[in-house]
Amino acid sequence: MEAFAQLCEAVSGTTRKTVKVGLVSDYFQQHPVEESSLAALFLSGKAFPAYTEATLQVGGSLIWQALEKLTKRSAGAMTTAYRRYGDLGSAAADLLALDPHVDLPVVTLAQVEEAFLQLANARGHASRLAIIEQLLQRATPVEAKYLIKIMIGDLRIGLRESLVEDAIAAAYAQDPASVRRANMLLGDIGQTLRLASEHRLRDARMRLFHPIAMMLASPVETTEEAIAYFDKALVEDKYDGIRAQAHIGLTDQQPRIFSRTLDDVTSSFPEIAHALRRVPGPCVLDGEIVAWQDGRALPFSDLQQRLGRKAPAPELMRRVAAAYIAFDVLFTREDFLIDHPLEVRRKILDDLFARLQPETPYDPEKKSQPQQQLFSLATSRVPAICATIIASPIRPAFTAAELDLFFAEAQMRGNEGLMVKDVT
Repeated sequence: MEAFAQLCEAVSGTTRKTVKVGLVSDYFQQHPVEESSLAALFLSGKAFPAYTEATLQVGGSLIWQALEKLTKRSAGAMTTAYRRYGDLGSAAADLLALDPHVDLPVVTLAQVEEAFLQLANARGHASRLAIIEQLLQRATPVEAKYLIKIMIGDLRIGLRESLVEDAIAAAYAQDPASVRRANMLLGDIGQTLRLASEHRLRDARMRLFHPIAMMLASPVETTEEAIAYFDKALVEDKYDGIRAQAHIGLTDQQPRIFSRTLDDVTSSFPEIAHALRRVPGPCVLDGEIVAWQDGRALPFSDLQQRLGRKAPAPELMRRVAAAYIAFDVLFTREDFLIDHPLEVRRKILDDLFARLQPETPYDPEKKSQPQQQLFSLATSRVPAICATIIASPIRPAFTAAELDLFFAEAQMRGNEGLMVKDVT
């Protein structure tokens, strides 16, 4: 941990990205792969790989209490130290430096990992507080500084995960794009480093139910500008909803839905998650959740009534019906499709929707919703709900005049405008 903390200090001390990458790359080359893999994770400001969705369940107030007990400083002294930096880790380093630290046991990154796992599994405030105290008690001031920063999730050393990826590429003589691709698929920068060290980045495989970064569009001012980008374009309506990535497993697995910010929003749209069971899996779809009525999308203001609700009431789901409109497929079975042309991906998407399983309603009163479950609406106290899932209609365009026509038609349907995509 000492070498890691000193690395963080050095990285924080320069504003030049190339120097930051060089420092981190040198560290990776000078330390064992297992240690470097943990360092890569922690340098990304994370306690756990993204795919695990584990959390420390630790906030600033809990760390503050641990520091109060360890330093025995007054609340006023602690507040003064915090205000000096606006950063609890830096404040802790100052406070702990006031007391002599002799013959402290060496804290390894593996031990830090173990303590973080204990925190994630701990139950109750007192248990988590004791684990934090034990960890910080063994650390030097500079080690404690960065332990706290990792626990809070913000290193503040000017090092983005993309720079850690660049450092991995430099340390192990790998293509930076291949490193980024592997990390995107795995959701685990530590495992990405291990593969890079063995020159096995091609072995990276996507983890279902781990969201991947979403592709974003760029706006244009005119249809002439839009069509000029492509020799052949595919055009679809731009819907006024929220971006949603749907991960669909085998028949006995609950589909999960992730937002543009990669948050799990499955519980906010349980009827859509249930309807997605109809799609042959495993696969990952990219699409949009919209408010839906009479076969068309409604304005975003209608959908807003559904947002931020972890468990929407059946009455709300019925009053503001939601639909999932899929416009791309990113993964199917063992094949990651991002590198395939859109035309190929679209054929795969259309095939998936041509093979949808029969529709079964979602019953809000039932805790489990197996795919082939039949509901008796006559005996149910609350009528079941059927969510719409469709593949977005798409068509080719070759001229600005066609785009003008398609744009007008999209707005007549109540949609925002058009998405123009390259076939290749």
